[in-house]
Amino acid sequence: MKNLFSVKDKVIIVTGASGGNGSAISDGLEECGAVVVRADLPKYDIRNLLQLDMLVANALQHNNRIDGLVNCAGVTYGNDIFDYTDDDWENTYQVNLKAPYELSRKVAKHMKKTGGSIINITSLNSELGFPNNPAYISTKGGLKQLTKSLAVDLGKYNIRVNNLGPGYIRTNMTTQGWKNNREKIEDRTVLGRWGEPKDLVGTIIYLLSEASSYITGQDIYVDGGYLTKGL
Repeated sequence: MKNLFSVKDKVIIVTGASGGNGSAISDGLEECGAVVVRADLPKYDIRNLLQLDMLVANALQHNNRIDGLVNCAGVTYGNDIFDYTDDDWENTYQVNLKAPYELSRKVAKHMKKTGGSIINITSLNSELGFPNNPAYISTKGGLKQLTKSLAVDLGKYNIRVNNLGPGYIRTNMTTQGWKNNREKIEDRTVLGRWGEPKDLVGTIIYLLSEASSYITGQDIYVDGGYLTKGL
């Protein structure tokens, strides 16, 4: 029987591939036989359109096709609303929202003949307001809706576009939350623990494989039940 969950030999671009989540996703895909093109600084600056073209060209060197894209790169700059700088806002927008838009369009041009799967890594901040981080929350909310727009526009080419929203995953980006709010977050999480980057890999494989061939435009939260819990 065909393995519905296979990603063997699929050519997949992963941005933010040197970060905690991106590295675990890339490693997990490679362990399952995928050809992973890792994109991150200093090799690729995803804010630069020419470097995005280089990234796509390099991916096409593998069997002249791109089967998947995981837009995992992200930045966050916490600050009081009245002290939040224009530079921090602009850089957050460029990395978190504009780059996924531009790269998705470039990749989709090469997926039109064969179909493919695009995954945007969103956040709990796509659903909930958190203090002192207006650009991150705005861009992750925008990314959530961009996914739905892309899903509608690209569906006729059998290109699926979905969101994966991590909960509190222990990485360098969440160091402050771990130090200051660890127990509070664990109490709010149904499974009672923080996630590890490896917890994202299974859902990524599912969304890139034929097992999810009829799923597009959806939000899947890998958050240990954080969004579900009321009292």
